[in-house]
Amino acid sequence: MLALDTNLLLRLITNDDAKQALRVQQALDAELDVGRECMVGHIVLCELVWVLTKLFGYSLKQCQQAMAQVVAFPGLRFEAMPVVLGAMQAWQQHGGDLADHCWVRKCSSLAVRLCSLLINVPPKLRHTGC
Repeated sequence: MLALDTNLLLRLITNDDAKQALRVQQALDAELDVGRECMVGHIVLCELVWVLTKLFGYSLKQCQQAMAQVVAFPGLRFEAMPVVLGAMQAWQQHGGDLADHCWVRKCSSLAVRLCSLLINVPPKLRHTGC
């Protein structure tokens, strides 16, 4: 299994460097052609949104669309898919920061009470207990 990092996904999404984008696509195709999936971690998704927003000027809506395409891409396996899907859904509905939604969902999946000092998490998604 090949693990994809933020830079690899950025090349595919933005095609900002056509040569590198092609190399990434070829490596991904090679894995998929032999029946292997590619792994994407939570932190990669969060970094991806940050870079698309801060460095590429994507709007929230553009980021959400790009992330929906990444999550729907066949052959990609995500760390704790229910956490990713729940975070994506909350992000679509409430805005804010994907990283915060991932953290809230991850803590919830582990039955961990979250100390909600996170500014970007909508009040109804916050957990109390600090």
